[in-house]
Amino acid sequence: MSALVTQPQAASSERALALQERLDVAVLAITSLQDTKTRQFFETQPALLLACLQNHYPLSSQALAAFPRDWDWKRLSASRAMPWSHALLGAHEALWDWELLSKNTSLPWTAELIEAFATRWNWQALSANPALPWSIDLLETNAYRWNWVSLSRNTELPWTADFVHANAHRWDWTAISWNTGLPWTPALLHAYRERWDWTGLSANVSLPLDAALVTAFAEHWNWPWLSGNTSLRWSEPLLAHYAQRWDWKTLSALAHLPWSAEVIAQFEAHWHWPTLSANRHLPWGSDLLQTWAARWDLGALGKNPALPWSLALVDAPPGALAPAQRAWDWDALSENPGLPWSATLLERYEAQWDWDRLSWNTGMPWDAALVAHCADRWDWAALSSSAQLPWSTAFIAQHVERWDWERLSANPHLPWDSGLIAAYADQWNWATLSSQAQLHWNTELFQAFAPRWFASLVAEHQSFGVQALSAADVTRLLQHA
Repeated sequence: MSALVTQPQAASSERALALQERLDVAVLAITSLQDTKTRQFFETQPALLLACLQNHYPLSSQALAAFPRDWDWKRLSASRAMPWSHALLGAHEALWDWELLSKNTSLPWTAELIEAFATRWNWQALSANPALPWSIDLLETNAYRWNWVSLSRNTELPWTADFVHANAHRWDWTAISWNTGLPWTPALLHAYRERWDWTGLSANVSLPLDAALVTAFAEHWNWPWLSGNTSLRWSEPLLAHYAQRWDWKTLSALAHLPWSAEVIAQFEAHWHWPTLSANRHLPWGSDLLQTWAARWDLGALGKNPALPWSLALVDAPPGALAPAQRAWDWDALSENPGLPWSATLLERYEAQWDWDRLSWNTGMPWDAALVAHCADRWDWAALSSSAQLPWSTAFIAQHVERWDWERLSANPHLPWDSGLIAAYADQWNWATLSSQAQLHWNTELFQAFAPRWFASLVAEHQSFGVQALSAADVTRLLQHA
């Protein structure tokens, strides 16, 4: 039995429907107004129109045909916005850049599409394209067209042990050894142990590297490359068992060894101590520093931000018996963001610091007072690139004669707005500024400085709503461009 709709409920539904209709009308009106503004904007910016269309618009075959000399066909061939189809490719077959098309992951890849333009594709580029519908049938059908070196590197092939076996006579065994997409197993490694490039295998992070696998192929590994493989599951017994084979300089830099004071002591004679001194992943503490004070490399320690830095440690390096002995490398300290930076520390060793290196140091206590106090010492190219400075229009104005304006133009951390841009219009590098996606882009900003922008660079990252234009709008705009 259906429920009866009461009179209040019916009235409520009618009001809701009327409200929705009014909202729909409002949305249509706003959309229409926006579309009109977009058309009017592009009417005054023909160069930007062309650049935005080529980067962001799904151009029809008719539009391409109507204005063939206007288009950058290389750029279009690499586009992800185009409405790619068999028909579109065929209609302009002689104009596309087929190497770029062969690399384009946005095409509607099918076996039929590949066959239809078989004589056009760059088969080496096609062989490396991860977006193809890779299958055994596709590979077999075009066996003599593929570039098997590129295929051997392609992680997206339908990799199985049987697939590897079936094409053993085709693979480039050096390339395939570096491929992280294979189903790596001890059995597969054993089957082709005489064909693999063992340097590639030793570096391949997809291998199931554990103590058993290391032992099984101990005579084949490239031990320096194996030492740096981040997928290797380390243990103290594994380190000890092959102590004479590891590349200990490489091991000394690793993050994922089972670091402890005991491990460092156990292999004291093997470590490369300058590299170990720079490793941020050791269990750093005052005890560790003092225990191996005679071993540490002070230059490498000085760059290491993971140390338990304090003013006392800066004053007295590990193992220092007198101020003249075991002195810090002040160049290294100057670029270390981990020091307990303060005005006091800067003043204490003012003559020792390398001020150029300090200028690039992200750990400095950057504020307007510090910048002004040491204005004659800073490397202003470094400061102009900084994300940490207290950026404001007033701060920029305070040092207007010192900035590196090329670097400042590329700095996304400035308080970008039309006022700032206008204030220094003659100082900016406008090509660099045009490439800045972080600016608060809109049509008003572009119009305010239209003669200065590089439209092709701006269009790389901004569309200005060009996608909203209808095909008729595009045709009309191009006719009057």
